[in-house]
Amino acid sequence: MTDAALVTYMDIPDAMEDEYNDWYTNEHVAERVDLAGFWSAFRYVAIDAQPKYFAWYETRDLNALTDPTYKAILADQSDWSKRVMGEFQNFGRMCGERIARVGRGHGGVCLAVRVKGGPGLDPWLTDVLTAMAAMPRATGGSVWRADVDATGDANVEGLRLLVLEALDERTIREAAATHLLPNAFGAAGATEQPN
Repeated sequence: MTDAALVTYMDIPDAMEDEYNDWYTNEHVAERVDLAGFWSAFRYVAIDAQPKYFAWYETRDLNALTDPTYKAILADQSDWSKRVMGEFQNFGRMCGERIARVGRGHGGVCLAVRVKGGPGLDPWLTDVLTAMAAMPRATGGSVWRADVDATGDANVEGLRLLVLEALDERTIREAAATHLLPNAFGAAGATEQPN
């Protein structure tokens, strides 16, 4: 089981969509997953939310995300990467550690919820994830806690990411409607509303 991940989310202009998908599939994923300490890459397209794209890269640990080889790739991007990444809109990035994992598999659909708060939020998110993952057609999920140093951005302080995976959109919608009630986040210690 992996203990860390790099998470990104972004929009891309419609005119760049085909090139973005070509670049992501044929250059970007291979460039990342071929690095020591990177294990896998997943990407999802939002059904009716923004940003449109959500991706995560599982890594052995946070050291993979601060490794000099990885940093060198970030500092010396290909022309193609510069062109495509220069078009990102609503971009966000988080490096973090997994604090909870339930289930045994990945799904074709996921719910990703970003929320900020203190340590008291962790057990509540874990309980919510456990309840959602027990639903029929849910395959599993994780709760991630951002690491400011690995991310290189103080704005991720207190950020958590809850990811539920399922076989279908209906399960995701039912899980959110049943378990992610807006007023519950504040009671659990969230300092901002989830998005």
